[in-house]
Amino acid sequence: MTEIGALSYAIVGVLYATLSILLMTSWRGRHLGAYLIVACVLSALWGITLAMSTTNPAVPILAVYCVEVLRGGAWLTFLVMLVRKIGVSRNICYLAHAVWLGVLLAGLVFWFRWDLLSPDADIGRVAIPGGLAIALIGLILIEQLYRNSPPESRWGIKALAVGIGGLFAYDLFLYSQGLLFNAIDVNTWMARGAVNILFIPFIALAARRNPDWDLKIFVSRQVVFYSTSLMAVGLYLLLMSLGGYALVLYGGTWGGLARIVFFVGAGLVLIVLLFSGTLRARFKVFLSKHFFHNKYDYREEWLRLIAALSGFEGRSNREIVIKALAQIVDSPAGLLWVLEDKELSYQLVATYEASDAAPNIPIDDPLIKFLKADGWLIDLQEYAVDPEHYRNLRLPDWLVDYEEAWLIVPLIARQQLVGLIMLSEAPGPPKLNYEDRDLLKTVGNHIAVHLAQEKSDNQLAESRQFEAYNRLTAFLMHDLNNLIAQQSLIVKNAEKHKRNPEFVDDAISTIAGSVERMNRVMRQLKSGGSDNPAKPTDLKFVLSAAVDRCSANKPVPTLSLNGVDAKIAVDAEEFTAVLAHVIGNAQDACTQGGTVEVSLHESNGAATIMVADTGAGMSAEFIRNRLFRPFDSTKGSQGMGIGAYQAREFARKLGGELRVRSSPGEGTSVSITIPID
Repeated sequence: MTEIGALSYAIVGVLYATLSILLMTSWRGRHLGAYLIVACVLSALWGITLAMSTTNPAVPILAVYCVEVLRGGAWLTFLVMLVRKIGVSRNICYLAHAVWLGVLLAGLVFWFRWDLLSPDADIGRVAIPGGLAIALIGLILIEQLYRNSPPESRWGIKALAVGIGGLFAYDLFLYSQGLLFNAIDVNTWMARGAVNILFIPFIALAARRNPDWDLKIFVSRQVVFYSTSLMAVGLYLLLMSLGGYALVLYGGTWGGLARIVFFVGAGLVLIVLLFSGTLRARFKVFLSKHFFHNKYDYREEWLRLIAALSGFEGRSNREIVIKALAQIVDSPAGLLWVLEDKELSYQLVATYEASDAAPNIPIDDPLIKFLKADGWLIDLQEYAVDPEHYRNLRLPDWLVDYEEAWLIVPLIARQQLVGLIMLSEAPGPPKLNYEDRDLLKTVGNHIAVHLAQEKSDNQLAESRQFEAYNRLTAFLMHDLNNLIAQQSLIVKNAEKHKRNPEFVDDAISTIAGSVERMNRVMRQLKSGGSDNPAKPTDLKFVLSAAVDRCSANKPVPTLSLNGVDAKIAVDAEEFTAVLAHVIGNAQDACTQGGTVEVSLHESNGAATIMVADTGAGMSAEFIRNRLFRPFDSTKGSQGMGIGAYQAREFARKLGGELRVRSSPGEGTSVSITIPID
């Protein structure tokens, strides 16, 4: 037992010394890092001293006592610095320093003056309660540190709480047992070194997880891999030995035979595990993910990706997304396929420093099905060596013959395969590891979102174009409907008044106006909008033209300008047509004997055009829910249902507003208020 205890303490000293060297080579001058290094150095000295004292009685008891207290005091000091950083009460910090310094001073006084106190005095009388006090304060500090740490910081504190908290918890058990029985239990003391070995990795992991301590521990992946593998093999052999011993002990007459078969089987399993490439690869990934720095500086990679994608504006420069992905692995070229609307294949839509000789890929191609199902990145070099890794996927013949092809990266957004990018082989291509694959896949998903957004934007733009075209068509059809009504009125009255010169003149004038308006409609259809620029126009001129245009119908509208002489910048013909619609609606609402009054007013920098009739009127519910709804007409097949909507939109385009006041049976008043210069 003594040899095992000495060996375990020696291992503790060596491990702490190794950790101290790693910390010192990684230290960047932060105070927390310095305190941690000191604690590890004193712990290494503690382990070596206890290993020597276990086998050599000549080692002074005072030396053991001092390193015991200094080691505990160093860890308490480190914890004090941490709890002060998060604002824990200073009283606890002062108490921690007072405890370990008091224990150290009491031991020294006791050692040098023991003959004055009692001839048979033992320093253990100070060491046991002193060690118990240090362990208790250490656990209190650990509890305060974890409880008061912000939730986002506890991930880095957990390992420290397990590591330092574990060693203080064991010391509490050791010294409380010693206080109870007035002596330290030898077996518990000897097992202390082996127990402390278990806590050292957690302390190292805590230093790795807390960059604000400015300690960036790095150990070669190869060293960790092989040393960990060796430890795992040793543990495996130890367990097999225990199993063999149990078979001999409890196996009876068959114990020897069972032991031989057991060891041969265990050895065979060990050989299979050692030569398993898959197991080694997964073990390396596990070590890399949990114990080493990342290969990439993801902040820089993300900023570089954003900078590359900032020039992406649509179909005209889709090669930018290929470049953004290619720069991660230094690929010199690439191709992009995207699934367009209502297509049966992924279309080759962009190339970056590559020829466009590659074909489109049908949506039922095995390659597309594989990417949709698994979302894997395909390394074509790996595929050539081990196609089973990709479930014996059958690649298109053109892709197999494409000499520069290297990687196929799926672009997935919302569980949909938006597209894929093929990258060409980089000069001296690196062997991809899990980090390369994860980063390429993540960037590919980000690019897929950009492409999906581009697709949505294009669809929205097309919808708006159709909406604008349909709206223009509706307005023009409304104008044509009014022209047809005027021509129909001439035809209807022609037989009765065709020999009346005044009727003929009026008919010719009306036809001439209709021709001009139809020509204007045709120009609007060709240009997609109004062909007359807005220019200063007298409102009284527009109102007079609109009233004249509607004077052929009953009741004849009256006009009152009230001396207003105001101008606005407007397309006069379009404004006249809008006002004619409003006046025409007022005439249609009136019965025989009704009136339509058009008036112009000016106040507070705005002109108000009022069209009032004595017609049937409208309810508030109708005005609110139906009057301005396009294509909702009360005139049956004779109306388009957009006159009121068109008038309101035109008023808003001029910066004004259209308001309607009406009650059933009391007529309607429509006011159009427009700001004037």
